[in-house]
Amino acid sequence: MLPCSPIVLHPELIIFDVDGTLVDVTRSYRETAPAAARIYLELLGVQPPVLTGDVYDTFKRMTGFNDDWDLTAGLLRVLLAGLPQAAPLPDEAWPSQDALIAALQAASRPIAGLTPPLPDWEPLVSAVRTAGGGLAGLSQGIADRNAHLVWRTGDAATTDLVQRIFSEVYLGAELFTQAYGCDPRFHTGPGLREHEAMLIDPATLETLSAHARLGIATGRARFEMAPLLADPSFAHFFPAVATMSDALDAQSPDGESLLKPHPFLLQRAADALDPTGTQVAAYVGDAPDDIIAARRADAAGPRRWIAIGIATTASQAEHYRRLGADMILAHPDELVGGSRLEVPG
Repeated sequence: MLPCSPIVLHPELIIFDVDGTLVDVTRSYRETAPAAARIYLELLGVQPPVLTGDVYDTFKRMTGFNDDWDLTAGLLRVLLAGLPQAAPLPDEAWPSQDALIAALQAASRPIAGLTPPLPDWEPLVSAVRTAGGGLAGLSQGIADRNAHLVWRTGDAATTDLVQRIFSEVYLGAELFTQAYGCDPRFHTGPGLREHEAMLIDPATLETLSAHARLGIATGRARFEMAPLLADPSFAHFFPAVATMSDALDAQSPDGESLLKPHPFLLQRAADALDPTGTQVAAYVGDAPDDIIAARRADAAGPRRWIAIGIATTASQAEHYRRLGADMILAHPDELVGGSRLEVPG
């Protein structure tokens, strides 16, 4: 446990990220992005390079990729930008997914059979961070070559191929059909979500809930949280849950993203537990966006926010410290150091 200053606070609310904080997603989300990218490239006729979960971690370090569908689109943008220019697409609306795929495959013929080179990741991470992160920041760090081949827009049943493929791989056939109302077409096997396991010990949650009210603020969609919340032994700890779906439903007219690192989801979960805004809240997460979101929530006021980072490497811990984390832990179970969580503020 690495405190960052000596003043001790007792948060009355503790809001958790899910992936990498409450749940081990090493073999689920972390593997879904590269798996979905491989399927997408093969759909275009492009030979995928070797991709591992490390690329997922790399994009998380860029910040602004709390949405794993955007993360997968960003990975595809990077890879395809390293290939020669593909042909343009016709300027038309697509009546069906089949029509879009046929047009993409025709446009990809000049690059069919080629393998995209992997970039030098560290300069790109720095450039994207400097440009503000996310897909907008990524556009400042790479060429826009072949960006027209990456479809992350519209409905997953027709044009949002990135979301469609990612969701099929992560959810598996049965849950995908329940969530989207259509049968999978790119991945019909079990979903990688089946590899998930609880990361935090239920005894830790039991101890924390005796002294604070607990909530969740996650980049998962509402339907992706459903299997977790169907388990009463998990759900009863968290009377307030804010998801990506809530952020999308409340999207501002100017199009500003309300996903982390925006503080919206943190504030929504905390306000559901304490509408007065007077109780101190801690946010616990394992990504740079989590620390940034907590710092922004604190700056916005009136509620006092504490940022707690889960870091598994020294470099990750140092980055969280530079972002303003109040406490850095190696594992979420370290939240319980005694009968009551004490957080340097």
